[in-house]
Amino acid sequence: MKQFIYIWLGIILLSVVSCYDDKGNYDYHDINEVTFGDVKTTYNVLLNIDTLKIDALVEMSLGDETDTSRFHYTWIISPQNTSNQKDTISTEPMLKYFISLAPNTYDLYLKIWDQKTDVHWKKKFTVIVGTPYSRGLMLAGEDKNGNVDLQMISMAGVDTVVVRDILQNSGLPALRDPIAFFHTGKQNEEYEQVWVFSETGSYYLNRETLKGSELNLFEDFCMEKYNEPMVPVVMAPEAKSADGSVDGHRVVVCSNGYLFYTGLNFISYGTFSFPLNYLQDDLNKYIPASKYIFYSIQSFDKFIWYSEETDCFYKVTSYLYPYSEKIEPKISDAFAWDQKGIGRKLIYGENTWNEAKAWVSDGNSFALMGDGTNAFIYKFYVKNLEAKNCYQISSNVVADVLSADFYAFSSTRSVLFYVKNNMLYAYNYDIGNERVDVIPLETTDEITMLKFDLTMEPMKDALYIATYNATEGGSLRKYYVGNNPDKVELKSDPKAVWKGLTKVKNMNWRAVL
Repeated sequence: MKQFIYIWLGIILLSVVSCYDDKGNYDYHDINEVTFGDVKTTYNVLLNIDTLKIDALVEMSLGDETDTSRFHYTWIISPQNTSNQKDTISTEPMLKYFISLAPNTYDLYLKIWDQKTDVHWKKKFTVIVGTPYSRGLMLAGEDKNGNVDLQMISMAGVDTVVVRDILQNSGLPALRDPIAFFHTGKQNEEYEQVWVFSETGSYYLNRETLKGSELNLFEDFCMEKYNEPMVPVVMAPEAKSADGSVDGHRVVVCSNGYLFYTGLNFISYGTFSFPLNYLQDDLNKYIPASKYIFYSIQSFDKFIWYSEETDCFYKVTSYLYPYSEKIEPKISDAFAWDQKGIGRKLIYGENTWNEAKAWVSDGNSFALMGDGTNAFIYKFYVKNLEAKNCYQISSNVVADVLSADFYAFSSTRSVLFYVKNNMLYAYNYDIGNERVDVIPLETTDEITMLKFDLTMEPMKDALYIATYNATEGGSLRKYYVGNNPDKVELKSDPKAVWKGLTKVKNMNWRAVL
């Protein structure tokens, strides 16, 4: 028995040794290792404008990565959270794809197949497709024929590009006298529209395509029908931050002076309620509103409006009732809210970040008033209905101020900028320090717009100036107001100069679809 066991163990040992000795009879292959270079994995691109270019910087330990007879490349894209919809957009090692995909966020995969060893590799990218209209500066202007011309300095894609001729195939009729081109902001879906306002008609457009129709009228959002057209010329508030956020309430002034509002309490309807052009004690007396709405930038819980018919300021402090109220005078008021008795009329109005505090950030509003001979600047805090200051403009500049072409109030200094005879002036209205400075510009072209940015860079006092000449077209430049206490100066931003534009009349910021 023992002899049998010894023989059996010997056979096993011989088998093990034989296997060990025979290892040279098998074929062994080194593994082809594929590495991807340090490249971006997220790309923001624009529909019908950008070409997506990706070189994954593929390297292989064995074989030539450019050998397409051995290595098969496939670029596959699909919308996120939609696994059933996949498209092959290229079979080249390096991707070059003109973006024609619908706006969305996509997963993009590069798959490599070694046909010799049947080994596969994969790398994932994220592609965010937007439209050229999702982020940038919206410009309302005039073309060479005097018709309304809309453009956009798009900042949504790889590069900043100017999108032109937006109205050319929009479906709207030819318009004259542009007022504004803007997006109503980051709010609930039923309140997000893109609008073009003009003196000859105002229409809303599709947010993504900016296409519209002659039927896209403000009346679509009114709670009831009226016997006359309701053509909006003013909408407030504007976006209050760079991300496009806007307070829930919204107010519209129409060309006939009718004043409408909508708010969160009517959010399910998506409509504007009855006009607010009446006082509680006389709901039959219609009071037309001017084109200026005064409010605190960070809080639209109330607003002030002015009537050129009555020369009086009115308040709306509750959105529950279809009327406005007179503002109760206070002993501390620096000026009277009712101007009828003193003959002053509103010339210009603006809301600013002036004197905003870090923990309040509401700012002040300004009204430029005149009686034909004298001019005054009213400064007031809408949130508290506080008439804070009244500044009388110096006699040596009052005539120019009263007849100026454009105005803009600084948010950081007691300065009113104005344009007269194509010259830019800065008037310091601080009592006891009144003076005027001539502000030189890089160009002598016609000035067509003067506007402070209140949303992109809040409280940085960025002033945008548009100019125009018939040969080169329009230009837009950004300046910052300096802090030299002895003189008002503008510092230009060399990175914010755009040329070859329309004849710009107004500018608004857009940050969301």
